[in-house]
Parts: sequence; C-alpha cells; structure tokens
Amino acid sequence: MSAVEFRDASVVRGGRLIWREANVTIEPGSINVVLGPNGAGKSTLLETVLGLVPLSDGSVRVFNEPPARGNARVGYLPQSRRDSDLRVTAREYVGLGFDGTRFGWGRDAASKTKAVRDALALAGATVFADRPLYALSGGQRQRVALAHASVFHPALLLLDEPLAALDLAAQGEIVDLINLFRDTTGAAVVVVAHDLNPLAPIVDQVLWIARRQVRSGPLDDVVNEAVLSELYGHAIEIVVTPRGRRVIVGLEEEFAHPHPHPHPHSPTGAHAHAGATSGHVDEETHAHFAEYYEGDA
Repeated sequence: MSAVEFRDASVVRGGRLIWREANVTIEPGSINVVLGPNGAGKSTLLETVLGLVPLSDGSVRVFNEPPARGNARVGYLPQSRRDSDLRVTAREYVGLGFDGTRFGWGRDAASKTKAVRDALALAGATVFADRPLYALSGGQRQRVALAHASVFHPALLLLDEPLAALDLAAQGEIVDLINLFRDTTGAAVVVVAHDLNPLAPIVDQVLWIARRQVRSGPLDDVVNEAVLSELYGHAIEIVVTPRGRRVIVGLEEEFAHPHPHPHPHSPTGAHAHAGATSGHVDEETHAHFAEYYEGDA
C-alpha cells in the first residue's frame, strides 16, 4: 500500500489554478524531495495530504484513505512556529507533539516520557533538551522540530523547508537526521526544499512543480535538461561540478525574486542555493501544527 497516491489531481485556491493533473505515488520508506520556484504550490501539496486544502479535481489517498486532519499516521514540520513556542523547553515542545494539540490521546505519563526521550535521542537533541527553544541555534531548533513531528512514530513525515536559513554544516546534519529517521522507522518522508544538492545523496524521488505542472520520478529522470526544458518552456542547462553538485542554468529569473514578505519567525541570512537567493516564502499561508489538529478539538 502506498503512503500517498495522487491521481489526476488539481488544486484551485482563491480562483487561481495552482497545479493540475498531478499523478504522484509516495512509497513507504522513500525520501521524496519537492522542488520548484516560489509560489508554485509546493506547500499546497503537503497541505492536501494533511487534509487542509481540498482538491478541485482528481483524487488523493493517504494510506488508501481520504486525507484528514489529525491523522496520527502523519507527522508534519511546518515552516514556522509561534512565538510562544520559543519559550518552552525542547523537551516540552516534543511532548506537545506526543499529546497532539487541543486534544489528548489518553496515553499514560510513562509512555509519553519514553517517547519524548527516544525522539530527542534519535534527533541528537538530548544534551540541550531542557533549554528553551529561543536559546538554541537554528540547527538545534530543527533537530527539536523533527523530534516533535516524529515523536508518535508517524508512517509519513512531511517536512516543509527544514533546511531553510541553516548554514551548510547544519544542513548536512539535518539531511543525515532525515535519512536516519527513514532508515530507523521505515517511514516515507516528503521534504519541500529550495535546493536539491544537500538532499541528492538520500533522495529516492523528485517532485518538481512549475507552471502548474507536477513531474515526479527518480532524480535523474526528472532533473535533466530535457524534462526541465519542457517543464519551463525554454532551454535549461545542468552543469555538474567535480563534487557532484548540480547547477541549473536557465532558472535564475525564477529564483531571483523572493517574496517581499519576510519569513515569519525565521532569522535572516544567506541560504545557499544554486541559482537561488534567500528569503523564500511560499504564496500560501502555512497552517501551524495546532491548526492541523483543531478539527479534533
């Protein structure tokens, strides 16, 4: 059984077509990277899986069922957290992920303690577990956020730009952690990203969204000059450096104009990307983790 299956799926938001006729399968135990320019609908794809955004046409199934808010088999790491979250300790924040928000799953305290401890250990966050989030570095916060999203052992983990605003060393650590989570749990992972290169060594499938189209497949089947040129409607060149990094030539205009609104609660700074700049915010408003669960209040 597939973790996620889109069939001829289309989304319209605010009267605007976001993408159309998407046919995508996410297999258990796979790492899937979602790429594309600002506003293409990358986060919208996650939100359809979460049951936050309905399709206008076609179908999507999550473990062979319609998507629904509060699905305990699906973990979610949004782009931003509330200011109030920054005042709690890492351990407390991961505990919120175990409990769910505005409702309880009735699990005993001992089970919660163990689950939180194990999630922090898997994320390499035990040493700073009792420090408040505001006192942690960006990379440490992302470790805690991953522990929060995965504490109840989801079979599908959705990560919305987990590498944003991190330096190259921290990006590498988070990529290793994503791979470790997949290898340890067997869960499917979907990562929205703005740069393929840090994730290329671990990716099983690429989903590229552009000009209202979604292409998916193994990395070399999608990220090649023929497919990207067809997808964008003009010539694209891919240069591979001696270290194996892909530099995509011809998309500079797509990535050179980040949205004018600042990313909420994110530090400013350079975000390395071949042909991209920092400051990306998707057009769609990202629902906070609590909003995902509010239907079960």
